[in-house]
Amino acid sequence: MATQWREVGEGNFALTGGSNIGVIVREGHAVIVDAGLDKDAAKKALRAVADVGAQAAALIITHGHADHFGGAGWLAQQAGIPVYAPPLEATFATQPLLEPLFLYGGAAPIAELRGKFTLARQGVETVIPLDTGMQEIAGMSLDIIPLPGHAPQQIGVGAGDTCYCGDAVFPEETLERHPILFCADMDAWLRTLEHLPTLRYARYVPGHGEPVQGITSLAERNAARLHEIRARVWESLRTPQEAHAVAAHYGVTFTAPQFFLLALTTIHAALTSLQAAGAAAVEMVENRMVWRQV
Repeated sequence: MATQWREVGEGNFALTGGSNIGVIVREGHAVIVDAGLDKDAAKKALRAVADVGAQAAALIITHGHADHFGGAGWLAQQAGIPVYAPPLEATFATQPLLEPLFLYGGAAPIAELRGKFTLARQGVETVIPLDTGMQEIAGMSLDIIPLPGHAPQQIGVGAGDTCYCGDAVFPEETLERHPILFCADMDAWLRTLEHLPTLRYARYVPGHGEPVQGITSLAERNAARLHEIRARVWESLRTPQEAHAVAAHYGVTFTAPQFFLLALTTIHAALTSLQAAGAAAVEMVENRMVWRQV
């Protein structure tokens, strides 16, 4: 996907295409939000920063998925800047092998999970743990907003009238192309989507897709999809093949193991949500872990 550089608010910019990169410029200094999939994406961000007469001063990672921090190690070294992230997401950025380990249940990951989309080619040497709330970073007062769900400790970054919201929402084209949204904690994500439209920001820059003015409609569409997935998982508990049933509903064919494992994480998140709601229970049957409706 072709990248585009655009101003989304006064002093707030975004490099869109693939995984979006945010840039907040104040008095000649730039705080970069996420670093893209690899060093090629990070190079484009540094060039864009220079083109607006600014100098990179810090990098914030919204969450520890390779398509958002894959360029961070190179960028930090090249620009000589500090990197900030929430503590758990920072661990993934410093130890990229954790993401495919996470997806493969803790075992040594299969070859299909070792591509750069799930295993960043370079980690970040040092990440400064980032608290939520108003934080002073590179001389800027930035609002670090907890937006968990898609990733356990995902955050957004508020600057002026703009919120860089990571993967808290996905655009309509993603909902169509990848209907089983990757999800670590479904209940947390639903709470995030309920809270997001109450924030004071006029403009939002998601991690994928175009910047938007007003987030309510997109948040509602994402929440509806999560509720739908959760309902399909509950219905599928009549059989022991939850992932197959949900995939069949959306007409999804898993063409490679990594796509199945990504969807399986979302299925597990839905099962946890159903268990917490008292709608499903797990039991052992002939050495198999089996879920049933309640």
